[in-house]
Amino acid sequence: MLVGIPSLSDNDRFGDYREDVLNHIKRALVGVQYEVFVTPPGRKVGIEGIADRCNNLVEKALSEGFDFLWIVQADVQVPHDAFEKLSAFDVDVAQGVVPRHDDPNAFIAGFMDENMKVWYLPRNAVEGMVLSGWIFAGMSCTLIARRVLEAGIRFRYQSGVGEDILFMFDVQKAGFVAKVDGRVLCGHLPEWPLATYIPKQIRRNAVFGVLDVGCGHRPKGDVNVDLFVEATAHRAADQRVNDDVRLKVAEIPNFVRADACCLPFRDRGFRKVYSWHLIEHLGKPEDFLAECCRVADEEIEVRCPNGDPNWAYGLAAYDETKPLHLHRLTREWFELNLKSYLAWDWIVHFDYSQSEPWEIVVEGYRKDVYD
Repeated sequence: MLVGIPSLSDNDRFGDYREDVLNHIKRALVGVQYEVFVTPPGRKVGIEGIADRCNNLVEKALSEGFDFLWIVQADVQVPHDAFEKLSAFDVDVAQGVVPRHDDPNAFIAGFMDENMKVWYLPRNAVEGMVLSGWIFAGMSCTLIARRVLEAGIRFRYQSGVGEDILFMFDVQKAGFVAKVDGRVLCGHLPEWPLATYIPKQIRRNAVFGVLDVGCGHRPKGDVNVDLFVEATAHRAADQRVNDDVRLKVAEIPNFVRADACCLPFRDRGFRKVYSWHLIEHLGKPEDFLAECCRVADEEIEVRCPNGDPNWAYGLAAYDETKPLHLHRLTREWFELNLKSYLAWDWIVHFDYSQSEPWEIVVEGYRKDVYD
């Protein structure tokens, strides 16, 4: 897939948003093969220039064999599930929605007729809805199948009519099927960034369930992360002997290979972050806690061996057979290091399911959710 960002100038205001826009695209395309292309400046300006740059994206998509062109405008933040939702329609053109710059309750979305007359819809008629028929929603977040481009449909300029309306008119007049997904609410910079524009309850409904970090052979998450796909001594009972086996990635739901201290997910992207016996293997356990707090929307659960040397298990978990347990973590260590995360309420306790407190359990609850 080609992700295309039309750009009229190297020095326009949109350049300030570029890194942020790209980060949102990256989080929406975890596990998807794609290339991002920002068009070079053209000689035309205004709406005519936008149409020209969009056609530059079309030609690249066709000439280089891409199956889809996903146009994301340079001031738009796509939500993490944008591509997942749009591609699931399996239609010719699928669009997300953005608010107008001057009014968050007015969306750039509506219906048109065969004479190109348009009716814009208010936010409450679009949000959460899927629109079919002769529809349009700007070009802010538009997924286009290759077959549309192969049919010769291009962006065009006509005085007094937006290039987005013309394109969607031509698409539907040619018999192609389009949908507008009012569940794909995008941020529109600078007035309506995604983090503050999307109402809290909608944002919560948009997050994934459980993220299991360091899932190993026993994944528990809706999305599961591990750094090591090949056999590793980190998962061995005696870490001096690597008797582990390769992860069966195809059998792990939504597996993502990633570093636990640099997770490729958006802020508050998961209802809960869960981790079992990972943090003691990390060079900087504090960085991992920070990532958990960033990615979790509601809850955190981190479990690790009790490192207190006053208990037998606290000695065994960090003896000569465990050279990859880099930190002797204790309940006191967690209580001290969690104090800086003021947005969270913390409970640190022992698991007594065995004959002694063999495991430390850290539970976090985000205050703005549970207060």
